[in-house]
Amino acid sequence: MNEMSPRTRRILIRGGTVVTADSASVRDLLVEGETIAAAGRLDGVPADECVDASGLLVLPGAVDTHVHFNDAFMGTVSVHDYFSGTRAAAHGGVTSVIDFSNQKPGEPLRKTIDRKRDEAVGRALVDWGVHPVVTHPSPETIAGIPDVVAAGAPTVKCYLTYRQEGLMVGFDELRAVLAALRRAGGMLLVHAEDNDTLEDNISRFIRGGLVQPIYHARSRPPEVETAAIRRSIDAARMTRGRLFIVHMASAEGIGLVAAAREEGLDVHAETCTHYLVFTEDMLGRDDGIKWICSPPLRTSETRDRLWEAVRDGMISQVSSDDAAYSWEAKLLGVGRFDLCPNGIPGVEVRLPLLYSEGVVRGRMSLPRLVEVTAAAPARLFGLAPRKGSLEPGADADIVLLDPKAKWIMGRETLHMAADWSAYEGIPVTGKIVRVWSRGDLIVDGEDCLGEKGRGRYLHRALRPTSPALDKRFPPR
Repeated sequence: MNEMSPRTRRILIRGGTVVTADSASVRDLLVEGETIAAAGRLDGVPADECVDASGLLVLPGAVDTHVHFNDAFMGTVSVHDYFSGTRAAAHGGVTSVIDFSNQKPGEPLRKTIDRKRDEAVGRALVDWGVHPVVTHPSPETIAGIPDVVAAGAPTVKCYLTYRQEGLMVGFDELRAVLAALRRAGGMLLVHAEDNDTLEDNISRFIRGGLVQPIYHARSRPPEVETAAIRRSIDAARMTRGRLFIVHMASAEGIGLVAAAREEGLDVHAETCTHYLVFTEDMLGRDDGIKWICSPPLRTSETRDRLWEAVRDGMISQVSSDDAAYSWEAKLLGVGRFDLCPNGIPGVEVRLPLLYSEGVVRGRMSLPRLVEVTAAAPARLFGLAPRKGSLEPGADADIVLLDPKAKWIMGRETLHMAADWSAYEGIPVTGKIVRVWSRGDLIVDGEDCLGEKGRGRYLHRALRPTSPALDKRFPPR
């Protein structure tokens, strides 16, 4: 006699305001096992557990496509590994992350994925993916691009700066990577800053004794970023390649990306939480090293322009660019801004801050919040429809957020591993109260319930390029 297989556990989340990229309405969600089974009015539907979400927002798990875990950079290593980093992510309502893996000299590009797998397996609490980073664009590296695309890592990054750190590629090499990705079905992510100009500026300021944190921003003015964005878009035009500008902080860059898309180029951009919350004034404080990041923080006028672009869709998504270095490491920049590791811990703060600073303050709608934190990242980076959605068939990655809860953000109220916080003392409206990842309750209030190592590798594939785009822009 055959034994009956165990019945799949059912969870009914009732009475919450279910928010998608298109709408916000009071509905129920039924979870069966790891996926969403139904959405709507589900009165009388049997379930093993009923969750009362009355008065709460029901959001899809956030997708953060820009984190740096175990990142070796500027003489230090980030303090977020795949356990501490994904634990902080979970507390921030993030159920999928994509990390960067830098190519080492002489190694095949595929090795970047293998190395991150070694770091993540047995540690990650949420699902994770990899962006290979090309640092040595040799013919062998270019030839290896189809291999990483086929391995589920179709988004490859190039830096146009950090020459001294061994990360920089030139524009001719950038075009070669773009062309190879185009043929393989991938997309290029680019850190867009003009290296020659910023290196000249840094040298001039250091020689002149201008070493305080504010000169980090002065050495990398908006023109440095804009020039690199313009040349990157030119490369995309020449190759018909897909281009994604990471951590854009340039007002003029917004116009360049919008014009490229109007032209029909497959070009998108993100900005990051810290560019929407802070301005360069923070770099003038005694503890200004906390806010050294690249591109640097900009003026309040640029911050407002970035918010408008997020609201209007000219910026496709908002990521964290989580780069959590210890306070000891950040102190390397006390005497010279150029020695300070560039980056801000932020994987946990993105969703609550965008709700508080965006939705509550009338800068964006609830559906737009879901679009920029979940739906667009999933769609653009090859995770839709299983991620970034609350539709039946999607992974049961679900966040409950109390829209009225008020709290003060800071190191003591966050769960990130850094021993300092750039977000100390910020009043926040809206607090995450529960998080499910593939049907598992991984966060319940202040408790992290996720089993260490439960996170899975995200094998990603991008949507096909438009045939109209192929016809309009033949390769050159």
